[in-house]
Amino acid sequence: MGLTYKNSITTPPTWDMLALTTLNLFYVIMYADNTDGSAGLFSNCANLKNLTLNFCSMGSGRFNICHPRLSNLTLIDSQQYGDVDVVAPQLKNITITNWRGIHLVSTPNLASLQCEGRSFPLQVSAELLHLEMVDICVLHPGDSRKDAHEIVCLLQKLHCVKFLTLNPEIIKVLCLYVELISHQSSPFANLKSLKIHPKIYPDYVTLTEQTQAEVTMSTEVKNYFLDGSPDASFKMVSHEDIRAMQKTKLAQSLITELQALLEQDKASIETKMVKMHEEKTDIDGCWKYLSVQIEKGKEKTSDIISKLKEIKDIITELPASNQATIQPSFSTLCMEADIVMNKITDCTKRQCDENLRRVNVCFHELATTLQTPS
Repeated sequence: MGLTYKNSITTPPTWDMLALTTLNLFYVIMYADNTDGSAGLFSNCANLKNLTLNFCSMGSGRFNICHPRLSNLTLIDSQQYGDVDVVAPQLKNITITNWRGIHLVSTPNLASLQCEGRSFPLQVSAELLHLEMVDICVLHPGDSRKDAHEIVCLLQKLHCVKFLTLNPEIIKVLCLYVELISHQSSPFANLKSLKIHPKIYPDYVTLTEQTQAEVTMSTEVKNYFLDGSPDASFKMVSHEDIRAMQKTKLAQSLITELQALLEQDKASIETKMVKMHEEKTDIDGCWKYLSVQIEKGKEKTSDIISKLKEIKDIITELPASNQATIQPSFSTLCMEADIVMNKITDCTKRQCDENLRRVNVCFHELATTLQTPS
């Protein structure tokens, strides 16, 4: 059973919904009625496993999310600083997006942590011994010693992680205050993969216009992450890599879109050619119809060529390795486009021939009539 609320609601002191397993709340102001640290609003939903708070805010004080069976928690775009304490012994996955003031008090079985925001949103008191995957992106973590210290404290709490992804801005702060970690041994004994990955923007044009400087990881910072797990893989993705990735994805999307349109065009042309000889139209109507079809064929051909040029321009800007990946699909697309444009031309020629045939029939009938003896 699942519920979604999009308006303000007032819950009774006991909110018993025993069958509820999934709850999504949108634009709800949540007032803490559990200042004594008791179970909280969701504790009476005994079987709740999935909880999402979208654009919610805390009315006053700290708010407890305390539940013995909660497995998945998603917090998205708090309308203000939403101070939330999380006590959830069965929690497996938590996703935090643009929500400050999250405190993981007790989440001993947490396996996946994804966190994104403009500033550092997270405090951890819990022991996270089963942590598999962590992906943290903080666009503006701050560049003071205090900010760097907060980052180091959080990383120490994530020491059991196996797959760790951070954005370059975090690495930049650590490099500025490398003395905070230079005398520490690496806490990451279970690490299998470390990836430094910039924020992926949905619009490659916007990304192309950006001029972000690439971040270089110092030896001390790299050792801090990898010395405890020397066999772990390491990849530092540049903004140029992201731009190439986005452009490749865009080109592939445009290829798929044009392929679908070409298939529709082929089917449409074949239907027209079948019906061409079945239509009974006077000569004037035939020529008017042909004129319309010629104009449509011109527009369709121009549209196909325009789309092919757009895709080619994107591919030309890609690195050689990305070009090699997408070139076979583009070559196949060009051949399919050539077939369709030839079919458009052939259809137009056949229509012209059909019109001439009908004109000849008309002339023949007229001539036959004039030759008939009176």
